[in-house]
Amino acid sequence: MACLLIVGGQNSQGNRILGSWCLFLALRFLSAFIPMNGELNAFSDLIGWSYFLPAGYGALLFLYCRHALMEQRFRYLDLWHFTPLLICWGLNLDILLAPAESKLAMVQSGGPESWRFELSNLILFFQAFIYLGFTIGLLHRCRIKAAQTLSDFNPAIFTWLWKLLVLNGVIWLFKALGSLSTDFSRLSTLGDLLIVILIYSIALAQWRNPRLFTIAKLAETPNIDDVSTLQTHSGDGNIQGQQTTDKQSGVLTEGIRCNLSNVVKQHMAEHRPYLDNQLTLTRLAEAVGLTPHHLSEVLNQQESKNFYQFVNQYRIHYFCEKLRADSSAKLLDLALESGFSSKSTFNAVFKQFTGKTPSQYREQLSRAVQIESGSA
Repeated sequence: MACLLIVGGQNSQGNRILGSWCLFLALRFLSAFIPMNGELNAFSDLIGWSYFLPAGYGALLFLYCRHALMEQRFRYLDLWHFTPLLICWGLNLDILLAPAESKLAMVQSGGPESWRFELSNLILFFQAFIYLGFTIGLLHRCRIKAAQTLSDFNPAIFTWLWKLLVLNGVIWLFKALGSLSTDFSRLSTLGDLLIVILIYSIALAQWRNPRLFTIAKLAETPNIDDVSTLQTHSGDGNIQGQQTTDKQSGVLTEGIRCNLSNVVKQHMAEHRPYLDNQLTLTRLAEAVGLTPHHLSEVLNQQESKNFYQFVNQYRIHYFCEKLRADSSAKLLDLALESGFSSKSTFNAVFKQFTGKTPSQYREQLSRAVQIESGSA
């Protein structure tokens, strides 16, 4: 499984990190094949080295979630996340470099007894819960960013990742309890079993769908180029060049942004491009004769909205108009007609704009119609 996820140009960064996690797991459990009758085999040199590999599990979980969601490139700077593992190895370097016969005898006697070994065990569990917290924070930030900046994403992605984190927390809780007393040793074994099921289940699903948890454009942050020639629409709709030295509030002057904003809103009203659920910033910019950077600046600074908020307000307005015309229409059908690509995205965006669920909004419309009918 590690080879399938790591090797190959089609694999994403998330795949490769998950493949590394599978490799760590496989090497860790190879210790179970070390014979306990005093004989040495090909796995005997892994004694000690493989024991501390779980000190890298927390970092692998965090990096996997980050790269799977945002498809960021792995950087050499990310290797610092494996510091807990390196510390554990460094504290026990004398044991790790000892002959295989000595290490095997040490395992048979119940393991080494030293403060460095005990400290390494504490680090092993400490990093797991610390990185669990880091990963929870990462998902929370990504969830907020997706809701604020993307019109079409599947919130179920975050639901599955939250379940993954809960299960990971339970696993490490079992492992921690199992290390405290022999009375809880079965919990530690159960934790090992759950780790195998967890990692290989995700690995198989990720191998079949490399973009399983990816949210397109989540990591993209539009920047405004520093240009001297700006484009603006004249009264007849043609593009003209203008010069500006305004650098404090963007490369466009306030007057230009206002004119371009009117052009964009006129295009939205006349052509209704928001009904296309595949509408992007680039496509809308091309339709109105602007660069994506200039359009982004106009929407951000003139309309105080990002692209997806700007488009979604039109979709919600269109939906509400259709629902007022036919309050018995199916909500999902109207949502798809309005330009949303999924029910979950529509529900999240609708409540964000109106403060109500679509069903609550329809009930409110029905009551308003009844009141008007009664007064008439």
